[in-house]
Amino acid sequence: MGWLDRIRHGPAEVADRQNEEHGPLPPVGRAAPGVAALFDGLHEDGSHSILDLGPAAESHLRIYSKYARQVRFADLITAPPQGEAWTAAIRDLPPHPHRPYDVVLAWNLLDRIWPEERRSLIERLAELTAPGARLYAVMDASGAPTSQLHRFTLLDVDRLQEEAVGPAERAHPPLLPAQVEKLMEPFEVTRAFTLRTGMREYMAVKRSDEGEP
Repeated sequence: MGWLDRIRHGPAEVADRQNEEHGPLPPVGRAAPGVAALFDGLHEDGSHSILDLGPAAESHLRIYSKYARQVRFADLITAPPQGEAWTAAIRDLPPHPHRPYDVVLAWNLLDRIWPEERRSLIERLAELTAPGARLYAVMDASGAPTSQLHRFTLLDVDRLQEEAVGPAERAHPPLLPAQVEKLMEPFEVTRAFTLRTGMREYMAVKRSDEGEP
């Protein structure tokens, strides 16, 4: 797994301790190497199609408009449905009206849903995307027993603002890199970055029919 890069400027436990002692931290702007890897090599000619599984945001649309004429926001992250409602939400993810998506931003949705629901999400994204499509995801790798909903706001193609919002909830066990690789198939992880916040960013590329990325 040579794709795993570590970017640490201090232990994640410091942030956890500050959160316990002083309440939620304010929004933090930070480098987003996984986002940079996602956009690296895309054409700024509107030829791409983007599916964002988060809520609509003006700053996101401004950035996406350089690359895509068609952008869809699914808003599954704020309050992910469960059970039959989740199955329906995944089934109803809108296909691109003209051709498959080639860029998907899943943010931390894989952290927000139950482990047994993760595979159905990846399978549906595989149905909606073209060979060579790029998938971005960010996951909590800190191992903390609780987690909060995070709001991610793109500031540029290589920076974002990260903000913890809402009450703390019991966290699902963190996915190890090898587990992420297996979960993502037929998307192949090509880059991953462990950040000082305890988050880990992934960029994956969908294999072609011949099995090549």
